[in-house]
Parts: sequence; C-alpha cells; structure tokens
Amino acid sequence: MTWVKTFAENEATGRLAEVYGEIKQHWMGARSIPNIMKCMGLRPEALRSVWGLAAGITFGASTLGRAREEMIATAVSALNHCHY
Repeated sequence: MTWVKTFAENEATGRLAEVYGEIKQHWMGARSIPNIMKCMGLRPEALRSVWGLAAGITFGASTLGRAREEMIATAVSALNHCHY
C-alpha cells in the first residue's frame, strides 16, 4: 500500500491525463499505468521528465530492437526479484 497519493487513469485530468496517455502509447497499448509512474501523479511535469528519461535510456537506445530490449529488461527484473 502506498503512502503517496496516486491517481487511477479514470481520475486523471488535464496534463496528468495527457502524460498517462503518452506512457500508455509508448508501452505498446498497455492496459494500465505502472504504479511506479502513478506515484508521481501529483507532479505531472516531473512525471513527464522522469518518464522521458527512462524511456530514452531504456528502450530504443540500441540496435537490439524493442522486443529484445523488453526481453532483457524482463530477465533482469526476474533475476533481481523485481516485479517491475
């Protein structure tokens, strides 16, 4: 349970709703926003900056292609016992 106010997608309005839309679009049509991103919902511009950095350095920065990058990220998370 989080102590930080989070916003479900159906509660998001204005700039937060826009940023949530960007995140979902990038995540190949994800059904929901990851909780790690929702915890920054009180500051949509900060969320956008963090998201932009994470997306820029995590996916598309190599010649491996998105599918391989996702597989590597999944394997590393599993090895670290991290559900993200």
